[in-house]
Amino acid sequence: MGRGGGKLCMANGAFLGDNWDVLRTRAFTLLELCLAIAIGVLLLGLVVPSVAGLFSEQKRRASFDRLEELVVKAQKLSVEERRGFVLVWEEGAVVLQPDQPVAEDAGREWPRIGVTSKEAYLLERPAALEQKPVQEWPFWRGGTCEPVIVRYEGPEGRWRAEFNALTCRAVFSEEEGR
Repeated sequence: MGRGGGKLCMANGAFLGDNWDVLRTRAFTLLELCLAIAIGVLLLGLVVPSVAGLFSEQKRRASFDRLEELVVKAQKLSVEERRGFVLVWEEGAVVLQPDQPVAEDAGREWPRIGVTSKEAYLLERPAALEQKPVQEWPFWRGGTCEPVIVRYEGPEGRWRAEFNALTCRAVFSEEEGR
């Protein structure tokens, strides 16, 4: 036994005497540690899906922002240059170009949205007179456009936006994440 004549001695030389309760209250039991870990895992399980949902929502919003930026450019160019422009749905891209090109347009780079194989921007033209209209969205020189519905489908989810003819601004009618 240690120096204390039958009493418990700690490594630093301090005597505990007969008071074993001091040792028990200064440490966590295995049960308490397991309970704390279980609560931590449970909270983490609740937080991670909501954080993942935020990232997915940001990516969906970015896909809409790219299209909206192109729409604003089309409207602005049609007013500034006093001529019609169209957004053309091509393979792998949505491209802004003049409705009737002029000589000054030769060699000019037109804004576009690149579309990957995992995503799609789908154009619906409810006001078109044809059954299967051309995949083009016209913007007239006064800054107005044809009313359209654009759907987006991609790895981060999908959305649907209805664009107003007078303002060329969108109203979301549905949005769904994955």
